[in-house]
Amino acid sequence: MNQQFDICIIGAGMAGATIAAYLAPKGIKIALIDRGFTEKNRIVGELLQPGAVQTLTEMGLGHLLDGFDGQPIKGYALLQDEDQFSIPYNKNDKTDFHGVGLHNGRFLQQIRASAIENPSVTKMEGAATDLIEDKNGVVTGVKFKDKVTRKITDINAKLTITSDGFFSSFRKELSKNEKKVTSFFIGLVLKDCPLPSPNHGHVFLSGPTPFICYPISSTEVRLLIDFPGDKAPKRLAIKEHLKNNVEPFIPESLKAHFNQAVNEEDFKVMPNHYLAAKPVLKKGVVMLGDALNMRHPLTGGGITAVFSDVRILGNHLMGMADFSNTQLIHKKVRMYYKERCYANANVNILANALYGVMSNDLLKTAVFQYIKQGGDHAIEPIAILAGLNKNQKTLIKHFVGVVLFGAKNLLKQGLMNIPKVLLMLWQALKIIKPLLKNELNIFTFVTQRNIETHLIHTENQIGQFSLKH
Repeated sequence: MNQQFDICIIGAGMAGATIAAYLAPKGIKIALIDRGFTEKNRIVGELLQPGAVQTLTEMGLGHLLDGFDGQPIKGYALLQDEDQFSIPYNKNDKTDFHGVGLHNGRFLQQIRASAIENPSVTKMEGAATDLIEDKNGVVTGVKFKDKVTRKITDINAKLTITSDGFFSSFRKELSKNEKKVTSFFIGLVLKDCPLPSPNHGHVFLSGPTPFICYPISSTEVRLLIDFPGDKAPKRLAIKEHLKNNVEPFIPESLKAHFNQAVNEEDFKVMPNHYLAAKPVLKKGVVMLGDALNMRHPLTGGGITAVFSDVRILGNHLMGMADFSNTQLIHKKVRMYYKERCYANANVNILANALYGVMSNDLLKTAVFQYIKQGGDHAIEPIAILAGLNKNQKTLIKHFVGVVLFGAKNLLKQGLMNIPKVLLMLWQALKIIKPLLKNELNIFTFVTQRNIETHLIHTENQIGQFSLKH
């Protein structure tokens, strides 16, 4: 326990375990701390978008997706009332992008095993209770409470990574931001259920709030149902929500499987958080994963962001010849925080913007009809969703395009819809403005002036269309 580690990782969840598995083969001495290493049972983090699969493969860890019945995901299907269509991840057969639907716990156990099998990793089961600082305020390790003996000891490390998830014990002192509950997901498993579009993620838009499903094994489909509000629903509220707001909009081919899952009452509820990354720079420590940054899980972008962070931070740390160089470590941490802003901006903005859009009747109809046009209206948005297109200008272009398209469709039905158009514009601006403010900064390619220009141009086009017609 008194030995010196290069890195101490607090939390062996998806972020902590993956960076340990990525760095350990390089001989970096790692202390990997978690409260428990048994298999977790989560209802999110079960869909890896192609961007996440690609990043994991580039880190040399793609083999960890094998061996537990994960299912290839080829694209997305959108369903509204009786209308539906699908969008493939690949524009043509020149590329082979695909996602994976899986059991999060089974996947995590494989990552952990890959990390722990390295002799440079020391597995520690228990709790990190406090950061240890020297007289200059540099973090030099953590106080560790062993799960079995309850003994408290000091773990000394040149760099401490806090990756202890969305209930992080260290966020308060290492971040300027507070997490916000945007809604809850109610999770069900549909067994032996045929999907309208096999090996696709599905987004259902007919109900008052969105719900999604995708395969997580060869015999299981995960159904996630949004429950709006900031308080977790009780069992009676869950059953009423499923009966009134979900069952009427479930396709006939899924209804029997849905009713069977509801009758079993094996409901799992998880809060959906939004937390913009606003870290406090402190020497000797860095935040990673959900401890630092979260977004709504509607788009399945969480693992994409986590693996992106792991690769960026991991690549910087692999370049360390000597972990005793505190100044160099601090420089690497600063560079990681800077680079991850650009890498994850689209994932974060799209996740919460799309949730806002899908919860709004006017906007969700607009986005459904906009994407249904096909071509770049579908291919570019799906590339952003997949984590393959990180250009913020493309995201802004399509967000504005959806609003403009929806406004024109309303005006074609008659000028009496002008109040609806103005309401939709206001609601769209209300959704996107705080996200752009939180996620885009001086390090990204899109400036506030670009955004304002796009929005003003949209309003002018709608005004000209109204006058013309």
